[in-house]
Formats: sequence, C-alpha cells, structure tokens
Amino acid sequence: MRETLFVKYNKTRKKEFQIKTSIIREDGKRFVEKEAIKVQGKEHIQSLPKKRESIWEISPWLDLVPVTISEDGMMARFPFLTGKTMEEILMGEVCSGQVADEDTAHVVEKIEEALKTLFEGKGISENEKTIAATEFVRTPEFETIFGQGLTEEQYVLLQGPCYAVSNVDSLFENIMVTGEKQLCCMDYEWVFSFPVPSEFLFYRNLYYFYLKCRDMLPFDSEEAYMAAFGIFEELGQVYFAMEQSFQNYVHGGTNGGSSYLTQYLQPVYTPESWEDKEQQRKDAIGLAEGRLAEIEARDLAIEERDETIRKMQEVQRLTNNHVTNLEIMIRDLRHEIEEQAKLLVYLNKHESVLFKIARRIFHWVDAKFPKGTRRRKVLNYIKNTLRHPGRYMKLYLTRDGRNRIAGDFAIGEGYLANGRVILPKTEKPMVSIIIPCYNQVFYTYECLRSIAEYTKDVDYEVILADDVSTDATQKIGKFVKNVIVSRNITNQGFLKNCNQAAKKARGRYIMFLNNDTQVTEGWLSSLVRLIESDDSIGMVGSKLVYPDGRLQEAGGILWSDGSGWNYGRLDDPDKPEYNYVKDVDYISGAAILLSKSLWDQIGGFDERFAPAYCEDSDLAFEVRKAGYRVVYQPLSKVIHFEGVSNGTDVNGTGLKRYQVENSKKLREKWADEFAKQCKNTGNPNPFRARERSQGKPVILVVDHYVPTFDKDAGSKTTYQYLKMFLKKGYVVKFLGDNFLHEEPYSTALQQMGIEILYGAEYQAGIWDWIIKNKEEIDIAYLNRPHIATKYVDFIRENTDIKIIYYGHDLHFLRESREYEITKDEKKRREAEYWKTIELGMMRRADMSYYPSYIEEEAIHAIDPKIPVKAITAYVYETFLENIPEDFARREGLLFVGGFAHPPNADAVLWFAKEIFPKVYEKTKAPFYIVGSKVTEEIRALHNPEQGIIVKGFVSEEELARLYATSRVVVVPLRYGAGVKGKVVEAIYNGSAIVTTSIGAEGIPGVEKILKIEDEAETFANETIALYENPEECSRLSRSTQQYIRDHFSVDAVWNIIQDDFCVVKN
Repeated sequence: MRETLFVKYNKTRKKEFQIKTSIIREDGKRFVEKEAIKVQGKEHIQSLPKKRESIWEISPWLDLVPVTISEDGMMARFPFLTGKTMEEILMGEVCSGQVADEDTAHVVEKIEEALKTLFEGKGISENEKTIAATEFVRTPEFETIFGQGLTEEQYVLLQGPCYAVSNVDSLFENIMVTGEKQLCCMDYEWVFSFPVPSEFLFYRNLYYFYLKCRDMLPFDSEEAYMAAFGIFEELGQVYFAMEQSFQNYVHGGTNGGSSYLTQYLQPVYTPESWEDKEQQRKDAIGLAEGRLAEIEARDLAIEERDETIRKMQEVQRLTNNHVTNLEIMIRDLRHEIEEQAKLLVYLNKHESVLFKIARRIFHWVDAKFPKGTRRRKVLNYIKNTLRHPGRYMKLYLTRDGRNRIAGDFAIGEGYLANGRVILPKTEKPMVSIIIPCYNQVFYTYECLRSIAEYTKDVDYEVILADDVSTDATQKIGKFVKNVIVSRNITNQGFLKNCNQAAKKARGRYIMFLNNDTQVTEGWLSSLVRLIESDDSIGMVGSKLVYPDGRLQEAGGILWSDGSGWNYGRLDDPDKPEYNYVKDVDYISGAAILLSKSLWDQIGGFDERFAPAYCEDSDLAFEVRKAGYRVVYQPLSKVIHFEGVSNGTDVNGTGLKRYQVENSKKLREKWADEFAKQCKNTGNPNPFRARERSQGKPVILVVDHYVPTFDKDAGSKTTYQYLKMFLKKGYVVKFLGDNFLHEEPYSTALQQMGIEILYGAEYQAGIWDWIIKNKEEIDIAYLNRPHIATKYVDFIRENTDIKIIYYGHDLHFLRESREYEITKDEKKRREAEYWKTIELGMMRRADMSYYPSYIEEEAIHAIDPKIPVKAITAYVYETFLENIPEDFARREGLLFVGGFAHPPNADAVLWFAKEIFPKVYEKTKAPFYIVGSKVTEEIRALHNPEQGIIVKGFVSEEELARLYATSRVVVVPLRYGAGVKGKVVEAIYNGSAIVTTSIGAEGIPGVEKILKIEDEAETFANETIALYENPEECSRLSRSTQQYIRDHFSVDAVWNIIQDDFCVVKN
C-alpha cells in the first residue's frame, strides 16, 4: 500500500528544474521521491546518478544516499533517512540559551570544526583523501551560473584554491549524521564539474546557518559574523553576488534568489511532528496556503516583470533605429555644412575690392563675348595662346591638334581635353550597341568615350542611329573612329529610329543605350555574362544612376492599375535591396540587352507606341510572352542624364507628352497581364512586386556570415543549399549575423539572385524588417546554435514563420569526443554547455537537421520527441567527367581542411608526427597540407626536405589541380561529429582515400569506396599499400562517381527534405 506523507512543489524554479518532492510510505517503509513537474526537467532528474558518482570519488568520508531512476526517467527515489542533521547538532552546541560574548571563540571553533568535518573529512587519513583541488579558472559555465553581475575586479578576488567538482548542496542541513556518526549527504542536485572557490562553499554554510540562528549567535551583525571566519566585507559581497547569481540561474529572472532565501526565515516542520501533532499539521496547511498565495502573487509579479522586459526591449529597438536615423541626419548635415562653407568662401571673395573689380570686368567680357558662342571660344584661344604659346602652337601645327580644336568648336571643351574616340573594329561582334540620338552631340560624344574606356572584355560594334541631327552629329565620323552611322532620311522619332538601326546589327546581342548616358567598368560584360548564364533569361538591363550619385532605377514595377514605379528612385544605389539580380516587370530602355534572334522574333518595338515612351515596358511583356524572363543586373551601372533626350514635361510639346498617352495604350494591350500584377493599395509593400515573386515561397536563411564557400565545409554546405533552394523555385533572403558585405562572397550570392541583408540600417532594424515582411516569409532556415538562438524566440513569438534549424554538427558530441582523447576538463564542461544550448534550440524549432544518422540517434537517445532529421550536407548540381585514371602518374598525399576547426589541426599533427614518417620512409611521397587559417603549429611542420609541404589556403583552381594530381587523400580525423565535408569533397573529386571511422562516420556504405583505419600503425600500413597500388586507386576512383551521384545530387537531397519546405499559410 502506498501512502503519501508529505508533498512539496518547487514551482518557483525554471521549467527544467521544477520538481515535486514527496515522502511516501510503501509496505511499511518510507522513501523520498523527486519527480520532474515538466518534461523539460527530465534531464535534470537523470543527471543525479552521475552527480552522486562524481562526489563519491572525491569525498570518500561522505556517504551519499543512493538513488534509483524510474523507467521513464522522470522520477528519482531515495531511501528515507533517520537521525539528526549536522545543522541540528551544531545548533544544540552553539545556540542553546544565551551565549556570552567571551564565548564567541567557542562558537567559531565549533562551526569551523563542523566545516572541516564536512569538507576535509576530519578523522580520515591523508591516504584516503582524494579531494580534487585546483586553481580558479574563469569558464563560460561559471559565468552563466555564478558570475552574473560580477565585475572584473571581483573576479580577481576569486583567485585561489577551488574544488574541481563541487556539491553546492553540501549544507549542514543536508548532511545527516547516522547512528554510527557516519555523515550522509541527502541532497546532490547541484553538482558542478568546473572550478568553484572552496571558500564560497564555506560561505554558503555560514550564511544559511546564520539566517536561521542569528538571534542566538553572539554577533552584532552578519559582517562581524563573517569576519570571525576570515570573510571580510569585500569578499563577502562577491560571494553574496555569486549566491544571487546561482539562485537566479535556478529560479530564473533577476530576483529568483530572494524568494528562495526567505525560506530560511520560516518555521520548519518534519513528517514525524505532523503525525504526532494535529495542531502542527493545521499550522503547516495554513502556512502552505499562505505560500500558495505568495506564489500566485509572485507569478503575477513575474508576468509584470516579463512585460516590463518586453517593453524595455522595444525601447531598445526603437532607440537603435533612432540612433541609425540620427547618424544619417548627421552625415547629411555635415555634407550641408561643407557646402555652406564653400559658399561662404565664395561670398567672402565677392566682398573683396579686387574681386569686385574683377567681377565687373568679367561681366563686361560676358556681355561682349557671351559664353558658349564662337566669339567667346576665339577669345579664349587668343588668351591661352598668349599664356601658353608652346602648348597651343602644337595644337595649331599638328593634325590631332587641329582635330581637337575643330571638335572643341563642334562638340565642346571635353573634346579638346580627350580628343578623338577610337572604337574597336571587329568582324564578328558579340554585341551591337545601338545608340539613338537627335542632336545633343556633346552627350553622344561622352557616351561613346565612356564605351571606349570601359568596354574592354566584350567584342562589340557601335551603331549610332542618327535621326536627322542638325548639329555636329552629322559629321561624327570626324571625331569618332569605327562608329557605324545609321542616318535616317527623315526624322522617325525614337522608337522607329531604334527599329531601323537594329536592322544593321551584326552581333548575337543587341544593346540599346541612350546617348545621354555614360557607362562604367564592367557594364557590358556583366550583362552578357548574366544573359548567357541561364537560357530562361530573355532580356537584361542595367542599374541607372543620376550624375549626382542617387539612384534613378533598379528595375521597374508595374502595378495592376497601370501605374508604374522606378524602383528606388532618388535612394542610395549601394543599399542591399538594389544590388542583387532579380526578375523585374520592365527595364528602362535607356540600357537594355537582348538577343538579336529574340528581337527579330518579337518584331522590335511595337510602333503603336511611336514616337516614344512605354515601348520598353511593352517589350518586357513581349519577352515574357515569348517564354523568357526580364532580369535586372546591378553590376551594370550606367549614369543617365534623364530628360536630356526628350525633356521632362509630360504636358508640354516635347516627346515626354507621349508618356501619358502611351501608358493608356499599354494598359489596353496588356489588360489580362495587368490583372495579374501586384495591387497598388496607395502605400503598398513592394517586397513581392520589386522582384516578381508573387506566389513563390520565401526562405530567410540566417547564418553567422556570408558563406565563404572556398574556405570551410560549413560555408560550402550553406552555399550548396542556397543554390538548391533557388533551383527548386524558392525566393531566398540571406541574413549574416555580422551584417557585413564580404567580397567576393556577397557578390556571388547576389548574382545568384539572393538578397543579402547587410549594413548598419539592417543591423539596427532587422526586427522591424522581419515584422514588416512576416506575411511574405514562409520559412526561417536558421544555422548553427550560437546564431539560431539569437533569432528563434523573436520569430516564434512575433510571426507564423516556420522554423527549420540546421546545426551543422552536434557540438556537444564533438566536444565530448575531444574530451575522451585529451581528458581536458574544459572540453567536458563545454560539452555540457553546448548540450543545453543545442537541445534547447531543437525543442524550439519545427524541424532540426543534422548531417547524419549519428547525430539523429544521439539526440533521440536524450529526447525522442525532438523532431530531427538526418540530411545530406553536400549537394552537387554537376559532376566531374573524364577524371584521369592513370594513378601511376600521380604523386603525393593530400590533406584538405580549414584549421580554424580544431579536429582538422589535430588530424594533421597526429598524421605528421605518428604516421607520415613511416609512410615517407617507404614511399618518399610528399605530403601536401591545404587549408585556410593555418596555425603556427601547423606552419611549423613545413619541411620540404622531409616531404611535408604546407600550402595553406589555395584557389579553387589550384585545389582542383591538387585533387587531380595527388595519388592518395588522407583524412586522419580522431574526433568530430557529423558528415565530414573533406571526405565528401574527396569522393566528388574521384580520389583514393584513407580515413578513420570518425572521418567515415555518417556516410552510408562508404566503406566500399575508401579505406578505413583508426590506429596510427594500421593507418600508415593502409596508406602505404594503397599508394603502392595505382590499380586499386583507379578502381576506388571509378566507384566514387556513381556513389556521389546516388547520394549527393540535388534530387537525392531534395527528396529527403521537400516535405519540410511545403508551407501553407493561413
């Protein structure tokens, strides 16, 4: 029969520490049971046997009450002990009646004796003592549990002897003295395996004993009491802060400890007294009801505190935004001050007498010889000839000089400085650049000059479509060499002029470029590279920027009502949202490129829009009708002097007036298509419209920084998954937690079509961005535990976005394996720390990914309810062909891996010191060590005379060469977790591989395509045998290629995870 005698609920603790303590009678025997109230507390209960064992090893004079864990792991059972506690005995010795002041020494002596008995085993021989003493080391675990709020100065005071393993529950009240005067510890919930100052444990005993007995002790104050034991005020404050930090760790919040400490001011009732005294039971029930009321009040206070914290966080967020805005305002004001300073200098000059005289002379000259007239130029030549006779006589006497003078009069001063433009002459141009113009020869000349200067990497021809100009454009051949002129007989207008000139194009592509533009470095090659990268792209266009540096357009938006936006107009062109490749509704005709064949298929610009305006929007619709995409290329930057060609007045008599009329024609022609466009609500969010992503799922990928895919395996995995998401039709936004734009990696992602969120504005406003666009984002793909934990709670609490977490590897598993090799206590503590972090993250995610079944099994062994899946960490879109199979021609051993990852450094050092000497003695094969962030210890291995060559970081091309020329790849990993990228990469490259079981871990069936050995001697023997057998190397190489296709193709990987990425939002 089971009878419950006593129950206590520790609900003030955090969920993972909340327990119910019961005293029960079963078949005449009494037991104590501690049961986890929440499922999160299961791990805490299951840790008790291990904690008991660790305390037993260092304190043999202490008996520890045995513990039994239930099958479900939720409850621990202890035998019920009888006897007196050390606290009761000590209170009888020092607190019986009034103690005289002169007996203070007696009290101190008794308490010190009790402390020595408890912590040093008084009466135990020195040979039996096994206390694990150490010096204080500041660890992450110590800071989390005991160090919250400690200053650097206070940490200095903690230097001194420590216990390597500490039972913080070793209080007098928790130590039972049995009949044979054996000490038995009844509680060991809080055992920590990192250095804790031994004096702090003394302090805890002294402090809690004082709280209960202060009225019966011969001390005027707590300070005097502590000083009697050598703990003076400064150190006492440190220990009190540590105790508060510990209680906050257990109970949560910043004042969790204060409620706990008040327990020592309450009456204490034992089970025996309840059975014997009915009145005491009633009192206890009344006390419990009072405590329940206190708990309810405390819960309300906690809710109010949490709300206060949320408000503070919101204030902090708004403050960050305000600071960012102020910084922008300060920058603008500084610019304005600089401009005003220049104006002030100018105005001060105007006030001088000499300047007033000069100004009157200049006014007279301007009246007699107006600026811009031929008379003024002649006057300037006379003046400059007198001032610089040598320079100007050379102009008059040489052919180039006379040409420059003629151009100066016909075109402008720019020609005098730069001279004749010489364009390349090619028989088979890739691109035909068509420049429509009507007069404005100065702009045409500057446009052509910029083309000649900044177009070096593409074969092109320039066709100048002259629509019967009346200025020096008529004789442009005198000033520009190799330009093809298409001159109309009568003025045709912009649209028909372009159509006419396009008939003369010989290139594979046609590039329409307004004459009032100036191009920049890489403008044309980036367009050609983009359109040739994807057969689905039909037309590409440039980023247009005003001469003052502001953005004119980053692609155009056409709303369902027919209205249009030049997206980003007048904004900063360097903002992230304007610098990634994207589909757009249209691209301004000022700079667009498409294939000649598609142009001919469409039939050119629709002449219903003649003479100009909306023909570019119409062309974009036609391109999509033909089954192709219209894409914006931010790397192609073109400066556009908008309005020079056709004016800006839509109500006047110039070409600009056709903009309103043709907009109506466009809406009528494409009415069905406009109905599919995003709606203009008056103040629409252009998130979808700016990139034509309507109906596509959006993934927000979060990682520590932009993936450096050629430097580390984790980044390569992220990079490959990003490409896979794009290939499967997802829109991808990337957030690097460092908010930096890092080349060449950021541009690589942006050219793939991924928007990267970087810069100060996003750093301060990322939470606002998530809230603003939360209805558009379907999935948050969070990488790595230390990064994911920063974002998971905000996303869960404020959005309906599905959270998928990818841990890359199981940190606590890797750290524990390193501990098994090194026996470094720091690694064991780090493993425990990461275990808490990683499991907490997984429990908050909708799905968690790890690279192999090894991690999946390790996680489910701890918590089977966690949704976790083993995925393929490496994805390949293409595969190598014609891998050289003549391994007899190859030479050397190769290791590849980044050395910021400790397992890689350990592997190379182990191989170089314990394995390679034997291999080199037999084979004389050189050992190439390749990887980024080489440590000094690795660099010191470099010794070509002994066959070790440390290459460090190499380019992708050099790495491919090394894989193709090295006979054997070695991966001698001794610890780590998850699928090893260096092994998969070697398989992909068709290498003959020798690795360890750790290196092969998580890769199914891999033992058929590589060699596995774990001991130094057998690893060396296998390496020698394989190196001396080129035929076997060739056989292994052939087998790798089918393996990589079966397990690491895009489709193979997607089949595993596609169900997780099917999201239907309400």
